[in-house]
Amino acid sequence: MRVHFDNVNFGSTSGPNTFANRLARGLFESGHEVLEASAGADASLVFIEPSGAPLASRVVQRLDGVWFSPSEFHTKNAAIKRLYDVADAVVFQSEFDKSFVTRWWGSKPGAVIGNGISLLPVERLTLGLLIEMRQRYKTMFCCSSNWHAQKRLAANLELFYHLNSTCCPNSCLIIMGHNPDKRSSHPHVFYAGSESHDVCAEVYSACNWMLHLAWLDHCPNVVVEALAQGTPVICSEAGGTKELVGGYGLVLKEAKEYDYSLVEYDKPPAIDVKQVSSLPPKATLGAHGDIDIKNVVKKYVSLLQENT
Repeated sequence: MRVHFDNVNFGSTSGPNTFANRLARGLFESGHEVLEASAGADASLVFIEPSGAPLASRVVQRLDGVWFSPSEFHTKNAAIKRLYDVADAVVFQSEFDKSFVTRWWGSKPGAVIGNGISLLPVERLTLGLLIEMRQRYKTMFCCSSNWHAQKRLAANLELFYHLNSTCCPNSCLIIMGHNPDKRSSHPHVFYAGSESHDVCAEVYSACNWMLHLAWLDHCPNVVVEALAQGTPVICSEAGGTKELVGGYGLVLKEAKEYDYSLVEYDKPPAIDVKQVSSLPPKATLGAHGDIDIKNVVKKYVSLLQENT
């Protein structure tokens, strides 16, 4: 099968483009061809909204997060909605996304397919600083994002303070990613900035837990990457992250259940971090969602080939 990828920048490291690279590589390794133009393509896979270039006769729209804000819902989603109405099928990243989108735009043929990654755990740590930290701290936490209010860095910090002072003494927190919107003077909190995928993989492998309390997140690649390294995750119940985490971590309840209404997602509600009283051993945790890129590719191929 020949698949045209539309509205993708293979040179970008943003969330959708990072996954597009992984999916394209997986399709190629499975014997399919990835095209950057629609000529000769069996199907066009459009990431979020069309670029304006010609599309193939079969069009599948891969949604990321649509805009939730009441003031932006109709304007910033306009091109996304136009394609949604005419696409042959839609890929939702999570059941959470599907519930939100179909509430507002109606049902659509398609499938829920989460992000995936090659399951290649780090065999050993090579970074001297991480080796030293692993020897120094009993419990290592991490979090990673392109930081803004919805990602709740402040809540992640509060959760770390709580765990460090109660059930996890002698612990540290490594914060990775662009533009952290909350600074901490705690001596065991370290800001690593933006790092390459290989460095991030080593950090995830070295850490005991990832903290990801983002509100209404969809299918975060950083969580997929951490799970691939065997790192359990503490997340919020509001959004699609809990579908990735499954039983391999802890899911914190929100004060109020989200009802798929339009909201200002840059004003997340407070979350009670003290509901975590202890951290279970890894051996007692259940399984996480299916993040193997090989299985993700099979699901995409099935949807792209349907009726072609």
